[in-house]
Amino acid sequence: RILQDSLRINVTTLKDDGEVSTEQVILNVTYEGGQVYVNDLPVNSGVTRISCQTSIVKNENLENLQEKEYFGIVSVRILVHEWPMTSGSSLQLIVIQEEVVEIDGKQAQQKEVTEIDILVKNQGILRHSSYTLPLEESMLFSLSRDSDVLFTLPNLSRKGESVSALQTASQYLTGGVETTADEGALPGKLPETPLRAEPPSSYKVMCQWMEKFRKDLCRFWSSVFPVFFMFLNVMVVGILGAAVVITVLKVLFPVCEYK
Repeated sequence: RILQDSLRINVTTLKDDGEVSTEQVILNVTYEGGQVYVNDLPVNSGVTRISCQTSIVKNENLENLQEKEYFGIVSVRILVHEWPMTSGSSLQLIVIQEEVVEIDGKQAQQKEVTEIDILVKNQGILRHSSYTLPLEESMLFSLSRDSDVLFTLPNLSRKGESVSALQTASQYLTGGVETTADEGALPGKLPETPLRAEPPSSYKVMCQWMEKFRKDLCRFWSSVFPVFFMFLNVMVVGILGAAVVITVLKVLFPVCEYK
């Protein structure tokens, strides 16, 4: 079973004359055989920064609702996170979130994130759902842009691509440090989304923190428990040994009673 979903993401950019432009970025999200694709580009777990060509719907006249559709180059942050539902089981919940960063070189801002949840078992889809939530309450917002994996790829499709093309594509996948988060707004551009401060409480963010705390606690006990067991063993052996020595001394050297 294959999941194919078309997302329409509402964003705003600044025109050259300083006016705000409202646009919709259309992204195609596909899940097939355990792999997530965005516009036919493979996306791995974590946060991936993709630059690709996609369809954009632009409102030319808000009063008459005139729309113009064209192709543009967008830069998008894609979060793919896998949640194991039970330990030792192949049942997983795959969470996908997206944030449009740039459109044709201009900074973009969005207020809401569309999240896709896919429940899978043995890479087969059991059920899926999608809903919107504020960007500030998403897992994607809480993750630093400095850890994004940059993925810039020519216009390759996952269907019918050759082996040599895939080998060439692997050369474009590289980890990099994103520096735009600290840059000031340039003329004709929207100010960058504020530095990622701690977001409001979110159930999934709290789950992520608790999972990290559980792993740290397990590592702590695995290092402390052998020392504690050794100390307890020494204490028990020492007490028993002392009791035996005292008993032997009492037998060999009985206490003399004074007349």
